[in-house]
Amino acid sequence: MFIIPNNISKMIKDYILTVKDLTKNFDGFKALSNITFNIKYGDFFGLIGPNGAGKSTLLKILYGIVIPDSGSIGIGDLNLKYYYKKIKYNLGIVPQDDNLDGDLSVYENLLIYSMYFGIPKKESSRRSAELLNFFNLNDKKYSKVADLSGGLRRRLMIARALINNPSLIILDEPTSGLDPEYRQNIWNKLKALNEKGVTIFMSTHYMEEAERLFKNMIILNHGNIVLSGAIKDITLNKKSLEEIFLDIAKN
Repeated sequence: MFIIPNNISKMIKDYILTVKDLTKNFDGFKALSNITFNIKYGDFFGLIGPNGAGKSTLLKILYGIVIPDSGSIGIGDLNLKYYYKKIKYNLGIVPQDDNLDGDLSVYENLLIYSMYFGIPKKESSRRSAELLNFFNLNDKKYSKVADLSGGLRRRLMIARALINNPSLIILDEPTSGLDPEYRQNIWNKLKALNEKGVTIFMSTHYMEEAERLFKNMIILNHGNIVLSGAIKDITLNKKSLEEIFLDIAKN
């Protein structure tokens, strides 16, 4: 089993991610307004919201791309503001935009990415082989990424994000634009990863995907958390998540 999460501080804290009073403004526009939430170790935690709700801003802050105006983010017992370089070794990041190297093979993309984490070549080769097997990419090992279908590229992006055995993997709409077969395949892989102990924080605009995968979630709108909790409790009144989402999007 290739996933052995690097538990940053599981014995110290119940939460792998703590976000408190996070605020971000862009030229007077409040993208995030004092949002607060926590993610427990081993959770499959979801993020949904209408366009412009603040989802991308939140994820970019977690990626270290955008600096918040105020508030704090803790990953394990480390503050993201001061320890990002150390924290990144425990994160797996899958952005929405494809940033694979199309001129390299599938295998080379994994090996080169592992170098950013200082993983020894022998260990990198071992992990790469196990990831290729887990994501059913063995037959594409030496294929150039540019020749892969969209679904295979998404699988490779998730595999690449796992090369450092992260405790937390953050995915931004990983099945966007994929056909139903590929989407279902990625759902199964993500469920299996979560069962192996990987904590997942994922955004999506597919309500069916959210209902099938998420254990807990937040819904953002206008930079605020308008609904949060266990998905089974959110939909307890028999109203579908899509109906709930559409009601929120109208406001």
